[in-house]
Amino acid sequence: MIKLNIKHTYIYKIVILVFMIMEMSSISHASEGDNFVIILGQVINMEQGNPVEGHIIYIESDDIETGTGVYSKTVRTNSEGYYYDTVTTTRDKGSFVIYTHDYYGNVIDTIAHFRFMNRERSVITADFLLYSPYQIHNLQARFKYVQKEGEDRNEYSFFDQTDSDNIIEWHWDFGDGTSSNIQNPEHLYEIHGLFRVTFTVTALINNVLKTSTIIKQIYLSDRAYFNLGGHVFSEYFPIDMGYAYLYMIDSLDQYVAIDTIAFDTLGYYFFYQIPEANYIIKVEPMCESQFYGRLLPTYFGDNLFWQDAEIINLVNTCWECDIALKHSTGFLIGEGGISGNIVYDDMLREVYGTTAKGINVHLYDDSNNLLTCHYSDELGDFSFDLIELVTYWLYPEITGIYAERIKVELTPETPIIDDIEIRILMNSTSSSIPEDDYYSNDIVGLPYPNPTSEMLYIPLNYIPNTNVSYEIYDFLGHIIISRQDETIDSSDGFYVSTRYVKNGSYILRIIVNDKVYNRVFVVAK
Repeated sequence: MIKLNIKHTYIYKIVILVFMIMEMSSISHASEGDNFVIILGQVINMEQGNPVEGHIIYIESDDIETGTGVYSKTVRTNSEGYYYDTVTTTRDKGSFVIYTHDYYGNVIDTIAHFRFMNRERSVITADFLLYSPYQIHNLQARFKYVQKEGEDRNEYSFFDQTDSDNIIEWHWDFGDGTSSNIQNPEHLYEIHGLFRVTFTVTALINNVLKTSTIIKQIYLSDRAYFNLGGHVFSEYFPIDMGYAYLYMIDSLDQYVAIDTIAFDTLGYYFFYQIPEANYIIKVEPMCESQFYGRLLPTYFGDNLFWQDAEIINLVNTCWECDIALKHSTGFLIGEGGISGNIVYDDMLREVYGTTAKGINVHLYDDSNNLLTCHYSDELGDFSFDLIELVTYWLYPEITGIYAERIKVELTPETPIIDDIEIRILMNSTSSSIPEDDYYSNDIVGLPYPNPTSEMLYIPLNYIPNTNVSYEIYDFLGHIIISRQDETIDSSDGFYVSTRYVKNGSYILRIIVNDKVYNRVFVVAK
C-alpha cells in the first residue's frame, strides 16, 4: 500500500461541500421522514477512454411504488462525463432502470437497486462504456480501480490503462487529501464518503511534453452491501409459487425481519442490497400453491426450525443459497377438526397489530410425526379439518421465538375443538383451550346432509335479532361463496346452496356475533 503526501485537505473538504450542496438543491421539496436515493454515474468512450460530454441518460422507476408514483427523468453528462440525480422516496427498498443509447441507437441499460436500513440516503452508481467515433487528442489518461473484499474493503488498487509508451510521469490524487506518483498504486481510505480520484499522466511525444487528466468518482459506504438468492426445490424441481423471508441476527442475537419477497414458477428468490451481517432464510409455499400443506416451510440448510437454520455470514454476493422444502407425512381423513386464533401480546401489538397473519402452525401426531402445516389467515385464524379423532400436538413455528407445543385430544364426545387461542409474547408463546367451548354446538350445529349435492342445511339455535355471515373455502384457501350479514328468519337454522359448487371437500366458516365457527362438508353430485 502506498500512502504519500498527506496534503490538500482543504481541496477534499471543498469537494465534499460541493457534493452536499448538490444533494440539498435536488431535494428541496422533500418532507420530514423521506429517504433520498442519490444516483450518479459516468459515461466513457469504450475505444479511447475519454469522458463523453452532453450524453443523455434516462432514469425511470422499476415499478409504480417508489413512494411518489411513477418516476421518470432525463439528465445529461457534464464535461467530465458525469450525470447526477436525487430521488425522494418513502419506500424502504426499490429499483430504477437507468438506460441510454449508444452511437448506433441501441439501448444500453442496467437495473440499480436501493435499500434503506437505518440510513437516510442510498447512493446508486451506474457507469456506461459506449462506443463513440469522436476523435480525441493523441494522449488520453485512463485507469480502472478494484476494491478489496472483506475487512480490507476500504483499500483500493488502481491500474493505469493509458494507451501510450511515452509516459514519463504519473500523478494520482485520491480525493481525500493524499496522492501518489507511482504507476499502479494501492490506497487505503480512512473514512467513508464520495471521493473524486484525479489521474494525470505526462508523456514526451515528438519531444513535446503533453499531459492528460481524467476524473472518476468512488463512493465508499459505511458498510458493504451484497445480493443474496437461490432456488427453492421440491425434490428435483422448483416449486410453483412461494415466499422467502430474510432475517438478520443482530448484536443481541435477536432475529430481525428484513425482507419478504414472492417467487414464481421458476422457484428462484433474491434479496438485493443487503448489508454485511449474519442472516437466516425461510421459504414456504403460498396458500395458493399446489404444494400447500404437503411441502413444509423450510430454512436454509434444509431444516424445519429456526434454531437449526444454517447461518449465512454474508461477506460477498451469493446466488446459490438453494433450499429443498421438507415433505409432510400427511394425515388420515376423519370427522375431527381443530381451529383457533393467534394474537400478539400487548407489547407487540403496536408493532405487528392485533392479529397474527401468516404464522406457521405445525400439526403433529402423538408419535411426533409432522403431519402438515397451515398458516394463520388475515384474522389470525387457523384450522385443520376432516382429521382423524386422535391426539394431536400443535406447534406455532415463529422465527426467533421459543414456542410451546399444545396438546389437543379429539374424541367422539369432542370431535371439534374450535376455540384455541395462541398468544405470541416477546420471546415465547402461551395458549389456552376453554374447557366449556370444546364443541360449540350450543349455537351452530353440524351441516347436513353431508355429503350434499345442491343444498346444505346449517342447524342454528335461535338468537333474536342476529345476522349471520358465512364463507365457503376450498382446501387451497380460495373463497367459493361469500354472504355477509344475512338475516336468519328461521329459529332452527338456514340453508346454503351448493348447486354451483364442484365435487370436493370444503370449509364453511360461519360468523355469529363476531364468533367464528368452522364446519367441514363434502359435495358429491
